[in-house]
Amino acid sequence: MKNIKNKLIILLGLAFLLHSCQDDFLDQKNPNQLPASEFWKTTADLEGGLNAAYQSFKDEDCVSMVDENERSDIAYPSYLRPLSGKFEYYQQLFNNTSTLPNKKWGALYQGVFRANQVIEAYDRLQGTFGEAGSASELVATRIYAEARALRGWYYFMLHNSFNKGSVILFDFVPKDKTQYQQPLAPAAEVLKFYRDDLEVAKTKLLEVAAATPNTTATNTGHFSAGTCEALLGKSYLYQGEFDKAAEYFKNVIDNYGYSLMPSIGSNFTTKDEFNNESILEVNYTTALKADQISSDQLLSSSLGRQIGAGGYNGSFPASWLIMKYKNDPVDLLDPKNTGITDVYGVTRNRRFSERTSYSIALPDDTNSDFGYYGANTTAELAKFGRQQFCYWRKGTNWDIQTKDETNTSTGIAGRSAVNVRLIRLADVFLMYAECKIESGDLATAIKYINKVRKRSHVVLLGKATALENAEFNDGKTSFDEITYTNTSLTEHLRHTERPLELSFENGDMRMLDLRRWGITKARFQKLATLRYDNYNLIANGNGKHPIRYRCVIYDTGDVPDSNTTGQNIEASDLNEFELAAVNYNLDLVGYLPIPLSEINSNANLYK
Repeated sequence: MKNIKNKLIILLGLAFLLHSCQDDFLDQKNPNQLPASEFWKTTADLEGGLNAAYQSFKDEDCVSMVDENERSDIAYPSYLRPLSGKFEYYQQLFNNTSTLPNKKWGALYQGVFRANQVIEAYDRLQGTFGEAGSASELVATRIYAEARALRGWYYFMLHNSFNKGSVILFDFVPKDKTQYQQPLAPAAEVLKFYRDDLEVAKTKLLEVAAATPNTTATNTGHFSAGTCEALLGKSYLYQGEFDKAAEYFKNVIDNYGYSLMPSIGSNFTTKDEFNNESILEVNYTTALKADQISSDQLLSSSLGRQIGAGGYNGSFPASWLIMKYKNDPVDLLDPKNTGITDVYGVTRNRRFSERTSYSIALPDDTNSDFGYYGANTTAELAKFGRQQFCYWRKGTNWDIQTKDETNTSTGIAGRSAVNVRLIRLADVFLMYAECKIESGDLATAIKYINKVRKRSHVVLLGKATALENAEFNDGKTSFDEITYTNTSLTEHLRHTERPLELSFENGDMRMLDLRRWGITKARFQKLATLRYDNYNLIANGNGKHPIRYRCVIYDTGDVPDSNTTGQNIEASDLNEFELAAVNYNLDLVGYLPIPLSEINSNANLYK
């Protein structure tokens, strides 16, 4: 008994000693995690924070290229016809538990948080950057302006993507859980908020550029004043304020030194990235190779392996778009389209437009000046077949990778360094043309549409004798000689020019266009009535490729040309968008819903 008492006394004494220990003895700082109070002290810290905000900008979930395009009329989600299984974005069946809204919401708000850290630190450090106009002060101002521009872009995306524009506003860095639980702000308030960000950023970036004219090259890939101006123009265009939007677009066209590249192909691969046409571009590289190709630490893109030959078959051009590309009218007066010697040794005129051949990979495209993953033609490499009518070329490594996207000998298998061009000058030309159509100035609209068309050497719009076409009338240019009306030019811009020029370049751009025009459901209903037939591609006589089965698409009733068998394989009756035409409901799927994860974790969301 005595021994037991002694042991109890010893244990009680130890417990007392442990209880008497200082609490901070156990509260040790993590040497690998620098607290905010010890970090945001210098311009270098601001630069590091800005780099983190740009890292969020490159997160593929911000743009969600494949899923967002499948919400529109641009893309078909599989090589299978008819579809087997559920394709919730293409079929307009998604909800607040779906992957797209949850991942996109998280990626965009991560970017907001990181930009806010830079903005808040800059405000706190004001007065420590040196004299006004000094080199160090200008660097700090540039960093602050870019952070405001990034936050403006993140909210531009959130406002146009989610809940009819009503989302959570953060103009501060939350310090605890309760500060994260903020209510939804009205859409008009969100719109004003991000416009203010972009206006402030534009003004300050112009000031810095004027004071440091020789630093443009070092800021390649960063947001610029021209980027902000273009985004502001889009914000007014999306609200139907066409005159105001036109002012911003004209400033972008005239005052920032942008120009169309001579070849449209300079905008779709690693060739000529950050060129004179680029206004906003997400930068990717394969220089850093993490162990896993899907690692969040990667600086490369996964888009190529999702859509390219040998990849995951994640997305294909919609059939109506394929036919639009095949019928893009090649201008036979233009020397760029004549005297082409194909892989069969036959000299002929160009079969498909340059715009077509740089945008998609057709099995029956035999232009000798467009290879495909090291082969001379698409049919030599890709099997096509099974009613798999074409691949996207945009965003893939077809010009530098060999065999397909998975070839390991090049060291980039499954990874892509192809930048994503979110805004380029051709897009601004076409948006400006839309504004001019709305104001009744069809001549100016045709002029800017034709600037885009001429670059791809296709037949131009309007009369050869029209004043607006004087700059193109060189005896080497054809015109369609049509007198356009407001209605017919609007139809052309919406369903020919914009999709042919800009398809699959920005995740939700086409969906936003259809929604703001108020025609999404009607568009799906019309496309669901179209029918297509498929034919074999005959084997090449020189043995370049075997017969490719059921891969050449035509509108039902059209007669195939000599590169096919001329014999329909089956009563195809292929069509698309049937379920989208039935299921689309603006209130349910016109915008992405607030994610269920946010609803469950935010008690103040609807207050």
